[in-house]
Amino acid sequence: MKKVFVTGADGMLGSMICRVLLKKEYEVTALSLPNSQSTTLDGLELRIIKGDILDEDFILEQSRGHDAVIHVAAMTNVWPRRIEKVKAVNIQGTMNIKNAVQVHGMERMVFIGSASSFKEGSKNKPGNEDSGFEGDRFGMDYIDSKYEAQQYLIKAHKEEHLPVIVVNPTFMIGPYDSGPSSGIMVLNLYKNKVPGYNTGGKNFVYSGDVATAAVNALTMGRLGECYIAGNQNLEYKEFFEKTAEVMNKKFSLKKIPNSLVLAFGALSSVVARVTKKPPVLSYGMAEVAQIDQYFDCSKAVSELEMPQTPIEEGIKECLQWFKENDYLE
Repeated sequence: MKKVFVTGADGMLGSMICRVLLKKEYEVTALSLPNSQSTTLDGLELRIIKGDILDEDFILEQSRGHDAVIHVAAMTNVWPRRIEKVKAVNIQGTMNIKNAVQVHGMERMVFIGSASSFKEGSKNKPGNEDSGFEGDRFGMDYIDSKYEAQQYLIKAHKEEHLPVIVVNPTFMIGPYDSGPSSGIMVLNLYKNKVPGYNTGGKNFVYSGDVATAAVNALTMGRLGECYIAGNQNLEYKEFFEKTAEVMNKKFSLKKIPNSLVLAFGALSSVVARVTKKPPVLSYGMAEVAQIDQYFDCSKAVSELEMPQTPIEEGIKECLQWFKENDYLE
């Protein structure tokens, strides 16, 4: 039985990856932060350890004896735009995992990157793995650090033969979103807290499909390659319409002018700097939200056999998990 070391194992994607690994009869070691209170791995037959990926000695010791690693752990904070801890976790943490892979002679490393490491496109001409990187125009350490970590690993593959594959998820929706993170869009619509929608859209994907692609990357795909893991390119209006339908709610949201969204983001950012509390929508987030963030995911479908589950299933499972864990109260 192959042994796989999973970082960030109790997050939304990590939790799903652990379940896919167990279903495929891998032996799993799940790493989460020492102060994590998440219960998403409760009841699973795996080994759970608590630690920090910035502790290189700890990582080397705990990953010993494993055949592969799926590195999910990352800081995804986008406010404030510049956070030194985000760069440390996303870059130095990745370096520590890469070092462990080489020291222990592991067969493969699967790195969970981000679709933001590639230039987005329109519905008619979506971005792909050859689109280049323009995310630095947003000035966010999260986007920049994920790209830097990705490029570091690809360079290590070319120069040091690091057996790495990068899986780049788009906007994931699914269960085990204890943050909540991306599922906040679903949660807020349920609670009637979404004031409306603006122009722009995203590529939405069921988190279970991304997990399957990541696990398949242990035995499939080409080393040193990136794979955008996504599914449906939807305008925000389209996504909220689908979400409302899953909830059996009447869709009644109205379009909000982009200028008003930007103004709200700017005001929220000013208030956040004074109160030291994260804004509901920062100015940077408002800027990103107005862009058509569409991608072509055919490479992951073809080479990693990534499923393409309708996003309605992801919304349904997300909502059900929120209900079972009292997020809807």
